[in-house]
This record gives sequence, structure tokens and C-alpha cells, in this order.
Amino acid sequence: MSSKEPFLSSYRGVAPGTRLNGIYEIDQMIGAGGMGEIYRGHEIQTGTVVAIKMLLPEMAENAAALALFRREATALHHLLHDAIVRYYVFSVDPVLQRPYLAMEFVDGQSLSDILADGPLSFEALVKLMRRIASGLQAAHERGIIHRDVSPDNIIVPLGDVRRAKIIDFGIARSTQMGDKTIIGSGFAGKDNYVSPEQAGLYGNEVTAKSDIYSLGLLLFFALTGHKLDMGGSQFQLVEKRRRVPDLGAVDMRVRPLLERMLQPDPADRPATMAEIANWQLASSLQHDFNPLESAQPVSPGTEWLKAAKPRRRWPLWLIVAAVILAALIGEAGYAFYLLVWSVSGPVHPPPRPALGQKSQATLPEPKPSPSAQAVAPVAPPPGEDPAARTTRVRRYVEQYNGGDCFFILPVAISSNAAVIEGFGASTAPFDALDSSFKRDLGFEASIGVRLVTRAQCPAIRFLGQLGSNQARGPRINLNTVEVKNGEVLSGTIENFANRVVELLLVSDSGEVQNLSYLLKPGTDALSFSIGMQRSAGSDAPQLLMAVTTPQVLDSLRQPKPLGADTFFLQAISEARRNNVAMATAARYFRLKN
Repeated sequence: MSSKEPFLSSYRGVAPGTRLNGIYEIDQMIGAGGMGEIYRGHEIQTGTVVAIKMLLPEMAENAAALALFRREATALHHLLHDAIVRYYVFSVDPVLQRPYLAMEFVDGQSLSDILADGPLSFEALVKLMRRIASGLQAAHERGIIHRDVSPDNIIVPLGDVRRAKIIDFGIARSTQMGDKTIIGSGFAGKDNYVSPEQAGLYGNEVTAKSDIYSLGLLLFFALTGHKLDMGGSQFQLVEKRRRVPDLGAVDMRVRPLLERMLQPDPADRPATMAEIANWQLASSLQHDFNPLESAQPVSPGTEWLKAAKPRRRWPLWLIVAAVILAALIGEAGYAFYLLVWSVSGPVHPPPRPALGQKSQATLPEPKPSPSAQAVAPVAPPPGEDPAARTTRVRRYVEQYNGGDCFFILPVAISSNAAVIEGFGASTAPFDALDSSFKRDLGFEASIGVRLVTRAQCPAIRFLGQLGSNQARGPRINLNTVEVKNGEVLSGTIENFANRVVELLLVSDSGEVQNLSYLLKPGTDALSFSIGMQRSAGSDAPQLLMAVTTPQVLDSLRQPKPLGADTFFLQAISEARRNNVAMATAARYFRLKN
């Protein structure tokens, strides 16, 4: 019996037989994550088996969670490639009032499970590499970056790598969406496989070449049977990606390709996934082996067979699965697109820790900010209901003090998952938050950090003084998070009721400029278009802020740009003198030359 069965049987989900929009019928729950549930179902008219992701009831009305969920459907709805799981319908059932996503049901083992028994043969590796690279190339051509290419997210039906499929595009980012530094192993993307850009190097600019780097780490594991040790703290993640890892264990026939894929600088990697998909063995090596010209056909179901005799048996901790298995399907394979919701934190039950893992003694851990103060540990009381626990998790985030130039916002919170957005001038206090959160609450949070300049810190302190209550604060929507010099940044401001709205731009040099004169009224929102001009400088972070007040504050309407320290000090002072309540929101974008 699966260890997950008691959990699934006790979980109160949607009952079998429930129909969604008259199109699909639920057969059984096969998994549950921190923000959603996974069901096996079928199309009523045809009987076609489908997998159905459904947001939890407490998340159904969370705008941020819904946006993250909708993004997955939008990203892949029109992407048709045999190596990518098909996405069918995104809808909200009118009876349950819960959003759901219906997709192709793929029955098989994950590459992680297959590799737990040993490496792939060289023949299988080449076929797998071309299959996955071609699928990712199709996604990249549509501007979609997977950002979580790992063995957990490759499913192999019937053990045949020629039929492998890429799954879990839940954290896929359009190239128009921008990116941020990610803290902790609860983030969107498994830390052992993230690229240097995802760890904070090379301007944090995540592109298609980030997937190339992650695929290189995956191929190393598939060919050698053990993972490169690329995980650890935020400091270790960065340090391990400043150089090409040791590839001495890699077959010489493919080592030059992996060396290029694992270059720290994205500019030094292959130009596209197509180059990897079309890779050919060097002519000097083809007389030894050419998998594409093998005279003997390979029988279906044997593509994943291992190399005949591994040199040695690796330690147990190297083969403990890093993946959190959502549910066994019958007694056989797994539906691996339900492994981990990209922003949902751990899937129940939690993963077993790796055995015997050694720390990196030569790499010092980053020291937490001296002012970082976590609230007291909050072990869940016996029998605590999910709603009460969700409240405690939210309160923990809202009360956490990370010190100067540190602000965090609870984007999506449930009883066992937390998506947190943060602003700060350093990642050190966020490393401390990551450790404290896991220690005190028992699970990992997804913490996205947008790094600002020291000159912008007064704006971050201003955010902290006003708090993180999204319900009463304005919302800023931007058409992009990356603007070239001379281009126009457009967006809207919502959720301001009848309050006065001030639009502020805080440059990387710390100057605050009031741009409220650019606001144009609409039905439910104010719109704006800002022509970005910069005489000189490099890639730089910018903050766009909306401040709402019940009456005009002169301090917020400075006629000329003013230093952030003076500007926000005057705003707070005037608001306190006049007993005026302010609310604010901030959005981060980068101005590139």
C-alpha cells in the first residue's frame, strides 16, 4: 500500500462523479499540493482520460494565486508539440466556483525514478536529449521559458525515452514577464538545476539559455547516474555557478557539448535549443558509436535501459528522490505533472530528507542581518484547522522583521504554502527569512526577491512603514518589467476607490518624481504611459509606486525630482500631522540601455 493512501483517503476533495461545466467528470483525487488538488477525470462525451488541476477553495478568490494558475494555462494553450504535455481547458466551474485546468493525462515514470536505479545508456541519453531539446525549442520560439527543467519534470511513458514529455509549466515565464532572484528551495525551480541567472548572476536575466543550462545538469545526471552538487544556500548556489563544474565523469563523446551548455555566462552557451536537438557526434568518434545509424532496431520499452556495468555503487543519499510524489496511480506509474505546483510549496506528504548529506565546509554560509528578528516558533497545535493555520502563516509573514531596507509581501498564502515577494538591497536577510520560515512553520516558502539600490532604500522603508495589507492598497499592472531607453512603459492602477492617487517613479539613483499628471481616468482603472529617457548608465532597477490618500498631500506633489530620503520622510511627517491614512503599492522594472 502506498504511504500516501491514508492522506488521500482522509482529504476532503471533490467527490467522484462531480461534473465540471458539463464537460469533465471527476474519477478520483490523485494528489494535493499547498494551493491545489489533482484529479484523474474523463471527458464526458468521449471518455478520454484527463488530469485536472483545481485550486483549493481558499485560493479560488486569491487574485495572485489565480493569476499564477491562469498563467500556466495561457502559456501553453496554443503550444502543440509531442514532447510537451497538452493543455486543454482553463475554466471556472459555476457550481463549485473553483478554477481548474484540464490537461493530457500521461501515465509513466519520472526520469528521477528511472535514474534512481542507475544511468541511461549513451544511446538513450542522445535520444532523450534531442527529444527534450526539440520540445523546449518549440516553447522558446513562442517566448516561453520553462525555468524548472529537471528530472522530476520529465515523464517517460512505458520506459521509452523517445516518448518522453516535459511537464509542469506552472512556473513558465513569458519573456515579457521579467524575473527576480529566488531564495530557498521552496522556490519556483529546483535549486540544484537552476541557472546562474536564476541564482542572481548576470543581471538576473532569465532567458531561453537558462533552460539550456538546466538541461545540461539534467544530462549529466542521466549519463553518470549521480547529480552534480549544485544546491545549498543562496551563497552556495551562486558560488557553484561561477565556473563550469567538473565534468570528468562525462563520456568524451558528449562532454564538449555539456561544457558549452554549462558555461556560467549565458553568452557562451549554445545559441538555441535547436542546436542541441540537432547535435551530431564528432566525425572522429562516429566510428566508435553512432546511435542514429544503429543497424539493430531498439525494442519499444527498452530505451531507458542502463549502461551495462556502473563502475561503483553510489551512496544512498545520492539516489534518494528529490521529488515529492503527489500520488501513486494504481500500483504502477505516476502522473508527474502533479508533482509540485510551482508556487505551492511542498506536496503532502513531505519529502524524506536525503540521508547522509554533507555540508560544504569550504563555503561559508551568509550571515543573517543582525537586525533580522523572527517571531517565536509556531509549531502547529494538534488538530488545528487549515483556516487557522493559514491565518498564522500570514501573520508570521506580516510580523517578520528583516531589518533595514527589507520589505516582504504575502502574495499567496495557504495552510502549507506561501508565495512571498520581497524588496531589498541584499539577499542576506532573505536567506535568514528562508531558514526561519522553514524552522518555525515546518515547510518552505517561495521567496522572490527584487534587488534595489541603496539609494532606493528609503522607498522600501516607506513600504514597510505602511504595511503589507493588499486588500486596502492600490494595484499596479505593468505591460512589461523590462524597458529599453526611449521606449514607453504603460500600465494601469486599480483598487483605489475614491481616494487620491499619486504615481511616483523612484530611479536607481534615488530620485523621486511625481508622474500623476500622466494618469488618465477609465471605467475601473487609471491608465498611464511613461516615455523612459536616460542620458547614460547601465541596466538599472526602477520602482514605480502608487500612493493613495483620502486628501491631497502637498509633500507627495513635489514639482521637481527630490531625493528619496527627504521625499518619503516629508510624506510620512505630513500624513502624521494631519492624521491621514496612506496606502501604497510598488512595482519593479528594469531600464535597459
